Parts: sequence; C-alpha cells; structure tokens
Amino acid sequence: MKVLAKWIAIAIGIALLMWSFSQADLRSMLATIQKMGWLAPLLLLPYFFVYLIDCLAWRFSFPSNPPIPFRTLFQIRWAGESLNNIVPSAYIGGEALKVLMLQRYGVPATNATTSAVVSKTAQTVAQVLFIAIAALIFIKIAGHHPGLKTGMLVIGLSSILVVVALFWIQHRGLMSLLSHVARLIRLPIERLGAHRPKIEEVDRAILGFYRHHSDRFLASSSCYFGGWMLDTMEIWLASHLLGLPINWWQALCIEAFTGVAKALGMWVPGSLGVQESSIVLLGRLAGLPDTLSFTYALLRRGRELVFVAIGWLIFYRLQFVLQLPSSVGKTR
Repeated sequence: MKVLAKWIAIAIGIALLMWSFSQADLRSMLATIQKMGWLAPLLLLPYFFVYLIDCLAWRFSFPSNPPIPFRTLFQIRWAGESLNNIVPSAYIGGEALKVLMLQRYGVPATNATTSAVVSKTAQTVAQVLFIAIAALIFIKIAGHHPGLKTGMLVIGLSSILVVVALFWIQHRGLMSLLSHVARLIRLPIERLGAHRPKIEEVDRAILGFYRHHSDRFLASSSCYFGGWMLDTMEIWLASHLLGLPINWWQALCIEAFTGVAKALGMWVPGSLGVQESSIVLLGRLAGLPDTLSFTYALLRRGRELVFVAIGWLIFYRLQFVLQLPSSVGKTR
C-alpha cells in the first residue's frame, strides 16, 4: 500500500510539472534567462544567507550553546536539509539525520532530539506569522478573485491549528500519545515500552526547555521569521535580474504561499510539480507575468539542486571526518 501511495504521489507531481510547462513559452523563457548572463550565480546568495540565519535559529533551540563550532553545526544542518528536500518523509528524515550527526559529535541524544523538536516548532510558529502577514497583503494586491478571502482564511486558521497541535502534542508527551495511538489501532506496544524511559526523558527535556528557556525559544522563532522574510529576496532579485521587476509585497506573497504548497505536497519527492504549478498559479493571482513565474520556477528548482548537491557532499565529508582516528580528527 505504501509503495502504491508513493507512486501515485510521484505521478501527481509529474502531471503537475507537465501541466505547468505545457503552458510555458519556452522560447520567451530562454530569452529571459539569457538576460542574467554572468549575474546568474547571484541568485544563490539569498538562500545561503537564509541557511545561516536558520542555523543560528537552530543554535538557540539548545538549552545552552552546543559544544561544537557554529561551522560544524551549519554543515550538519545543510546536510539534513538536503535530505528533507528530496526524500518525502514529512521533513522527519532530515531531522533524524541531524540528531544522529550531533550524537556522533558528542552531543547527548536527549539534547539533540530536544533541539530538533523545539527548532521545528519555532520554525513553524515563525512561518505561521509570515503566512498571516502575507495573507493580509495578498487580499489587498490580488483584487476581487472569487474565493480568495475564504482561501486565505482557511489557510491561516489551518496554520494556527498546526501550531496548537504541535504544542499540545509536546505538552501531552510523545510517549503518552504513541501509547494511546498504538492502543487505538491495536498494535503491540512491548517494543515501544522498551524505549519508554528514553522517550519520557526527551518529553521532560522539551517541556523543561519551554519553561526555563523561553527567551531562547523566542530568539529561535525570531531568527526563523527573519529567515522567512529574507527568503523573499530570491524571487525579488530574480525578477530584477530577468528584467521583469516586481515589488517586495508581491515577492513576499509568492514566497509565503509557495511554502504552504510545498508543505501540502510534502509526500511528493522534492515537491516536484507541486512547487512549480503553485508558483505559476500564485504568480497569476499576484499579478506577475507568466514568463517570470515559469522562469523563476525553473531557476528555483535549479538552485535547490545546487544546494542539495552541496549538502550531500558535506554529508559525505562529515562521514569521512567522523571515521578518522580521534588523534587525526583533532589535527584537522
């Protein structure tokens, strides 16, 4: 059943991708891309700085600064995000990789797991605020499109419910929730019970973080919000380099709701097709020319491939360093 669902998701993504580019004027797109010339690599800069800010946000999700250099933390996060960007695991696979890599650098499992949960919660809180602001702007700039206000309201309320659910789950305790779900679906929980002390320890650490380090959670959420805002620079910069400039508010709306579309299509590998079609549809609502929307969708996919490739190279390099004898590792 899982295999069938996976292939259905891939088929939907490919169909959306084909639909998107079947409507594109490829000749016009190529001519537009050629306008950038040697300035094209500049499009990699905004997302690089977003990675830096997001890593700082992750650093704040530890009770105290982790005992590894920021550069190493940055590389671990980059490797984890590369996995999140290609493997349809609801963004869990990349977080698990980060936890594993942190442990191999000597960070206790409880601290590493707590940081992953708190960081993802802070990122979600920041994204909901970002979406709320974008929704208000979108209603103003998109005009009187049928159902737009209702759609924005549904998305906004759904985002708030996600945040409430995250905090509720963490307050209830992961172990209690897993046990309850296991009983509901009549699964044997003996194996789960063997890990109960460790899971309960993580539950306590997460609740303790919110109680005793609320300032760090606020700092983490603020950094993530700054990262979301900076994310708008990519399409804004692309539009100017392509000679089809848009304003900041249009860029903010496209970025915010592309993120929503990617979250909805997270079971499709790399959100293939989902991302491209959403950029085109959102661009039309926000008043962007189709040539810009199609071209940016293509450039954004190219940027993602570059960052994923670098992330995998970083992962293999870290694997190599961690396998070195301790005396060699200290001299590096």
